[in-house]
Amino acid sequence: MRALSLRTKVFILFSGAMLLIVVPVLVLIKKAVDREVYRRATDDISRAAKALERNWQLRDSLLLSEATKRAGSRDLVRAWGEADAGRIRRVLKRGLDADQEAIAVDTAGLVIVGPDVGTSMLRTARASPFGGVAFLDAAGHPTRVALAPVVSDSGVVVGVVGVGTRLSSATVHDLKKDIAVGTDIALAVGDSLVGTTFPDSIGRSVRWLDLATVLRTPGIWKQLVGGRPYMSRVVPLPTGGLSASAVLFRPIAEELTLSQSIVQSTVGIGLAALLVALILALVVARIVARPLQALVQAAARLAQGDYNAPLPRVSGDEIGRLAQAFGDMRQAIGQREARLRSAQAEMIHREKLAAMGRLVAQLSHEINNPIYNIQNCLEALERRGDPRDPNREFVELAQEELARMATLTRQLLDQSRPLSDAATPLQLNSIVGRVLTLAAPELQQRGIAVETELARELPAVVAHPDAIQQVLANLVANARDAMGEGDRLRVVTRADADAVEVVVEDTGCGIAEQHLPHIFEAFYTTKPGVQGIGLGLFVSEGIIRGHRGRLSVESRPAEGSRFTIRLPRETLDESVESTAVGAEHQPA
Repeated sequence: MRALSLRTKVFILFSGAMLLIVVPVLVLIKKAVDREVYRRATDDISRAAKALERNWQLRDSLLLSEATKRAGSRDLVRAWGEADAGRIRRVLKRGLDADQEAIAVDTAGLVIVGPDVGTSMLRTARASPFGGVAFLDAAGHPTRVALAPVVSDSGVVVGVVGVGTRLSSATVHDLKKDIAVGTDIALAVGDSLVGTTFPDSIGRSVRWLDLATVLRTPGIWKQLVGGRPYMSRVVPLPTGGLSASAVLFRPIAEELTLSQSIVQSTVGIGLAALLVALILALVVARIVARPLQALVQAAARLAQGDYNAPLPRVSGDEIGRLAQAFGDMRQAIGQREARLRSAQAEMIHREKLAAMGRLVAQLSHEINNPIYNIQNCLEALERRGDPRDPNREFVELAQEELARMATLTRQLLDQSRPLSDAATPLQLNSIVGRVLTLAAPELQQRGIAVETELARELPAVVAHPDAIQQVLANLVANARDAMGEGDRLRVVTRADADAVEVVVEDTGCGIAEQHLPHIFEAFYTTKPGVQGIGLGLFVSEGIIRGHRGRLSVESRPAEGSRFTIRLPRETLDESVESTAVGAEHQPA
């Protein structure tokens, strides 16, 4: 084996495996199919035998009933008393079928009508449960007859009468009516074949059989008739006198042909499998070498910092497991590097925010003082001025702009204020209820419907209550500004194994796709005119990020927007218990 090529080894292994699989399967399939064929044929023959016995007994009962009816006829008794043989014959033959004949014998054994049954046959007929007997008539034809006694008016048995029928091919076809379709019958009386239900071509083959040997064969066996296989069984028929038997033949040629076709198909599959083994042997070298070459190239590109080199498809063999292990290793390296870069960018961003926060806090503090002074001066001018002065409008505009500047500096201070102070376990459902209660008047004034779907037993989160309320209030206000009368605001709370989420969804105007990447930037706003200064979402995103959470948005123009706040169950202070003290009321 060492000197053989790889494709030769694979061909030998595949061929041997295919043969080990196909040959036993071939044998098992053939045995199973043959066993099923014989079982079905055996069941059919058993049912046919029972039906045949019932039919035979029914015929005996009808014959006996007919004989008893004629024996009790008043005309027959009077004719018998008058010893009028012609009248007895007429009475007995009245209403008989063409294949039936009448028999009358007196107590001395003298035959009055019909063939001579014989004294021994008379005794056998009387001992029979059906009063019947089978015998050969004067012409050698097998006949089945049922006898009944004739009783005179004085109660004395004066003879017997009977009704008989010849056993012939017509009898055999009549017996076949109640058995399964496809099962044929051969009727034998003594060692003589009376008739069969086979076509003439096959019937001649049945007549050539050694009937004496067949009638002595017990059970169910396989028999060739006319070159075709049959399952056969001898059914003894209850009769007095000569013995009568029926041989049932159930064809199994079609089922065995199906079995043979299955075997041929299996052989064809085996040959095709060998051909496949040869083809696999021809390409196995490339199949093995190609994934190894891909792994080498992926390793080289990984050394250069490329994490996207294609890998071989994962399979269950050693090469597949190696490729999977290499892919897992490369993915882990990439994830670590991505986390490192993310952490580095986060650190840089935090440093920038910290520096900006300090600068903004100082500037805001310095700016607030002159703003408040100017506001005081403007308020004094407004009180002292003439209400009818047309320039009074400019004083009001100046006050509004100063108010906007004060709001701006306050938001900037909020952005720079640390969130870890006053962090406490809180129930988001309570915060949502408070925010919606405060916003309810304006929402109702604008005709905006509010829907809530607040999860029961929502886990508590450790967070800054005022900051989270500010974020929710800002999102609700933005949703309110984006909607009009008839729109709907929907707020949902839910939780999974790691975090708690609050979803604020509106049916308003939505956000254009080109604006989505910038909505969390400072001083970026999509509101028209001077309605917004672009710090609301910037501050909100900073607050959620400060809680180690995430604020995301989904929106389409004219279809509304969905903002999702996702907060881990423990956000700012892991030493604080993650369950709130006491059960808070959750609004419906």
